[in-house]
Amino acid sequence: MMDEEQDRISNLSDDVLAHILSFLELRDAFKTMILSKRWEKVWTLTHIINLNNKSCVRRFDQRLSLDKEIRRRTTFINFINGVLFGHNMIFPVKAFTLSYYFGYADFIRYRHSPYIIKWVDAVSTNDLEKFDFSISIDCTFPDLNMPPTLFQCQNLVTLSLESINRVLIRFDVLETVYLLSLKYLRLVKVRFEEENTLKNLLSGCPVLEELYMEPGDTGFKSIPHFYFISPSLKILKWKREEGFRGYFVVKAPKLEHLHFVEHSMLGFSMSVSPSLVSVVMDIGSSFGHHGHISVEKLFQGISNAQKLEWSTHHTFMAKVELDNLPEFCNLTHLKIGSCQDLYFVSSIIQHSPHLKHLIFDKDHFISGPMTWMPPVPVPSCLISHLETVEIIAPEGQTSYEIELILYLLHMGKVLKKMVVTPFSCIDLRRKLWESPKASGCKIVFSDFPAGGTSR
Repeated sequence: MMDEEQDRISNLSDDVLAHILSFLELRDAFKTMILSKRWEKVWTLTHIINLNNKSCVRRFDQRLSLDKEIRRRTTFINFINGVLFGHNMIFPVKAFTLSYYFGYADFIRYRHSPYIIKWVDAVSTNDLEKFDFSISIDCTFPDLNMPPTLFQCQNLVTLSLESINRVLIRFDVLETVYLLSLKYLRLVKVRFEEENTLKNLLSGCPVLEELYMEPGDTGFKSIPHFYFISPSLKILKWKREEGFRGYFVVKAPKLEHLHFVEHSMLGFSMSVSPSLVSVVMDIGSSFGHHGHISVEKLFQGISNAQKLEWSTHHTFMAKVELDNLPEFCNLTHLKIGSCQDLYFVSSIIQHSPHLKHLIFDKDHFISGPMTWMPPVPVPSCLISHLETVEIIAPEGQTSYEIELILYLLHMGKVLKKMVVTPFSCIDLRRKLWESPKASGCKIVFSDFPAGGTSR
């Protein structure tokens, strides 16, 4: 009876045991087959392949010689081949997660990578629900072109492809895409060969809700336009600080969250999304320092946002575009980072009648010599809605920034709190304390945004 009590886990059903083993890396789950006859086949019932080859790489295990690394890699590859094609094969595969590190040993023994493409092709069936593949490399190696079968898995819900060091994964023209259940798509350092590739990919994902793209420096240099067209997309995130010189087009009527970091582009066009909640735009011109970027169509597209974070990094916006800003009737939170001119600040406040919270962030939230010209008439948000203003400027404030801050303090009729970081801004501190206030505003000085001394 004592033996039975100690081995109660073996009396659990196959489904429960397989679920427990599914949380392990597959090679660890495989080792349970030696426990007893009861466990010989349990690991094959998980329907989940989760593998990482770091233990085969000298970079992560300095005790390995080149010969040992080659042997370990060969064993690792043979193990996957056995799982997918051998007598111990796992079928069907519902989730496939592979983190593969290419080293010099791969380059010596496998100058091409047909085995990886074979693995992807083998698991790309209608039973697959999750596919997560990341690859990193230390030596020259040819790009991996994903097989078309991967884009025809009709029950796939999550798809993630990532190159760690440089762009290694390539998409040719995708003519047939049937990802009918896909809701989450993540592409990091993936190269698209032509303009229609992403358009065709998204058109084959009718229920896609979240798209994250971080293309790297060389993913799309030859593509003039980049289209994000999806009737179901709710979250769009793009991150790249340089490299792309082109035009972005977003048509996603159900979009709720937009997070866009791109410091080198020509323009941005976006259709109106009635359900838009938050927007983060950290953008710059492809013409470099003090370039110009057209944002009129972008402002029209994001005018329903409730929260907006904006940075333009030494990039000018045309005055005629700023004069014709749409009304941001839902906007209650506004955060301004690096910005080229005070006129944008004046315009956006003027067109945000229900703004409650305003934050200025980065070293100098305004860059370039200029003067503050108060908007006429006084923005309605200052009269009836603006409650908090926070200034986060580690290097202190310039004279025209101080003019803006004093203006907000003086004209904010319902302003309750103004936080200034850092505490060491002596000149600003004195002027704020001496300045007349339109309301009983509490002024807080702090070395950290969260707290400090107050008046």
